[in-house]
Amino acid sequence: MLEGIRVLDLCDESGQLAAKILGDLGADVIAVEPPEGKALRRRGPWIGGVPGVERSLAWQALNTSKRSVRLDLDTAEGRARLEALAAGADVWLDTAAPGARANGLDPASLRTRHPHLIVCAITPFGQNGPYANYRASDLVVVAMGGNAGLTGDPDRAPLRCSMPTAHYHAAPEAALAIAMALWARERTGRGQLVDVSLHETQLQSLLSFPAQHPFKKTASVRAGPRIGRTREIWRAADGYVSFGLRGGPTRVKNLIATVALMDECGAAPDWLRDYDWEHYNHNTLSDAEIARLEGAFATFFAARTMRELYEQALKRRILLAPCNDAREIALHAQLRERELFTTVSLPELGASLELPDFFAKTADRAIRIRGRAPRLGEHEAEIFAGTPVVFAGTPVGAREEGRASGVGKVGSDDRIFAGVNMLELGAGAAGPVATRYFAEHGARVIRIESAKAPDFLRILWLTPGAKHGLDGSPMFHLLNPDKESLSVNLREPEGIALVRRLALEWADVVSENFAPGPMERWGLDAASLRRAKPELVCVSACLFGQTGAQRSYPGFGGQGSAISGFNHLTGWPDREAIGPAHTITDSLAPRFVALAIAAALFERAKTGRGRAIDLAQIEAAVYCQSEVVARFSANGEIVTRQGNTDDHASPHGIYPCAGQDRWIAIAAITDAEWRALRAQLGDPDWARDTALDTLAGRLAACAALDARLADWTRAHEPYPLMERLQAAGVPAGVVQFEPDLLEDPQLAHRGHWIPTQHAHLGTLLVERAGFRLSDGPGGYSHCGPLLGEHTDAILRDVLGLDAAEIARLRAGGVLE
Repeated sequence: MLEGIRVLDLCDESGQLAAKILGDLGADVIAVEPPEGKALRRRGPWIGGVPGVERSLAWQALNTSKRSVRLDLDTAEGRARLEALAAGADVWLDTAAPGARANGLDPASLRTRHPHLIVCAITPFGQNGPYANYRASDLVVVAMGGNAGLTGDPDRAPLRCSMPTAHYHAAPEAALAIAMALWARERTGRGQLVDVSLHETQLQSLLSFPAQHPFKKTASVRAGPRIGRTREIWRAADGYVSFGLRGGPTRVKNLIATVALMDECGAAPDWLRDYDWEHYNHNTLSDAEIARLEGAFATFFAARTMRELYEQALKRRILLAPCNDAREIALHAQLRERELFTTVSLPELGASLELPDFFAKTADRAIRIRGRAPRLGEHEAEIFAGTPVVFAGTPVGAREEGRASGVGKVGSDDRIFAGVNMLELGAGAAGPVATRYFAEHGARVIRIESAKAPDFLRILWLTPGAKHGLDGSPMFHLLNPDKESLSVNLREPEGIALVRRLALEWADVVSENFAPGPMERWGLDAASLRRAKPELVCVSACLFGQTGAQRSYPGFGGQGSAISGFNHLTGWPDREAIGPAHTITDSLAPRFVALAIAAALFERAKTGRGRAIDLAQIEAAVYCQSEVVARFSANGEIVTRQGNTDDHASPHGIYPCAGQDRWIAIAAITDAEWRALRAQLGDPDWARDTALDTLAGRLAACAALDARLADWTRAHEPYPLMERLQAAGVPAGVVQFEPDLLEDPQLAHRGHWIPTQHAHLGTLLVERAGFRLSDGPGGYSHCGPLLGEHTDAILRDVLGLDAAEIARLRAGGVLE
């Protein structure tokens, strides 16, 4: 999909997954390494437990589909060679801190000399603003971005996942922004700066909860294995499972099915068999009643293995999922049937690895691993012998007949996707969040909705005492800005016919996230639509994909987080597997959906052909965890939750500050950062122990260091302490909660929150994406639409129906 595009990868660990994604999409990615190799090569664990620059499992997992050259950028020769590569490249992907690149290698200088070049900078807080030069690891970003504050148990410190989820969120978003910039260059011939903030991409893992804060009676809090008042994580005989006791039509059916299973097994008490589920509302039950329900379910789950419970969930369509570790992921029948894993041979090492091969499926395997991670400097001869003198891409001017050539028609709007039309079907977060990236940059997005079967986000998150029915949910309107709503009853043949006309006569993209089945029944599936219109881009984004025996498994983000391993990786070693706040697959999957769409549109601009893309949310999440899979495949290691500790940094934790539930994240990644932290501590005698001068010594004393730091931080206010430590060169960040994020000066500087007006709810603060395009102004003018708000206008102006026909359809129940 990105064939012919050359990418220079100058990233550290925080950006190497982004470069891998581009390589797996078909770009020629060149890892530009210092003479000793990138730092990730020197990070264990190692293949077979033997250290070596080619044996790092993290390197092998995050650097497939790349080539490698060594360049010493402190020398004139090294810089000259890099300059020649830049002249022949399309994308420069970098994670250097703002101002860190000297000798004309900074973004502004690069763009002056190479105006065709897309320069993508991935940094903790973006290229500008009061925090732009702050140091930050994954721990600090997750703390500042709000997720840590909502993850963990109320009686302990906030938590991060034991793997770097900040990098996982930023990688597909950076790749998406690059694909958008490539699309723009097809129309203008110009490159641009792509400014990606890890902080902002992580913030969006909260799925608009900060902006919902003004509408809630109480602030969100850490609830451990619970969501709200009820338990979500349960002990099984050999691990944990995810299962919710919350109400609602879908979940009540699930609870009834579970009780029926319990009854068949002789494990349902009489009172539970006769329970009144018709009127069940977990929010109105007494604490004693919730405890009684939880006790009955807990006893049943604890007596059975995760696999036993999951087999019954599949059979009975129960919303229950195992909290898988790496072994269970590797053995998962659905992932195996869809051939997610591929074997990567490493003959020089006498080894091979299994890795996730793709994040989405296409008929021709356009997204896949192209080759193993490169050996250090392996491709120097071939790359330097063939460096072109002009860049690899072929820019074209704005085309008159955009639709015929695959490029959206240029309108008066100067946003880069003006003229591109998207049709969206589905509900929840994983689908709609994907299309909002395009709405932010000018695409016209029409949502197909119906009052007969409303999006559950319009129902479940209503404001307390809401008087506005299906238009009263802040969450829906915050996740669907600048979209239009067409109310159509898809139970009516004429309703289906209207949607099909929109797809075939108007749309460039059809995006849906239904479970398999409905789109086929309506004749709106990718195969049916693309037979009539081959240039259409169709993407499906359900939990398990469109194929495989388990494709109809019902589930939400909680089940996705459990099956893909994130629950197992988040928590304290002595407590339950709990998972990052807000079910991480709901925030990861939309980025990959949007990326797949953008790459397909870019490809269509060159070929005129569309694509059908089958994205399984769980597979996209497992793809991010390539390192976890590699470590199990190579050494049988099962990475597990370890609180906030890290195998490669110490101190590394979240520590209490003065005030109620106030915390600060501190991470000493290097020896120099430890020395800087020691100076801020006042260089006490205990800190001068020579054993602490090395990482190995600090890791051995991790618990003692955490206790000492906690004693010190308790006396300090969080924000002044963060500023003091950052000024000294120590990565540190306040654990921010929803009100903090609304007042965050860095977010304010970058215009992250956009005030919009809702007819009933007043001002809603819509979030921007985590990146900025220098030549592509983005933003929103409206929050999400009222249900059916644009029905008449769309039918009249897009499909050409007159008022009498619209009235007839409405009277016949088609427009409901």
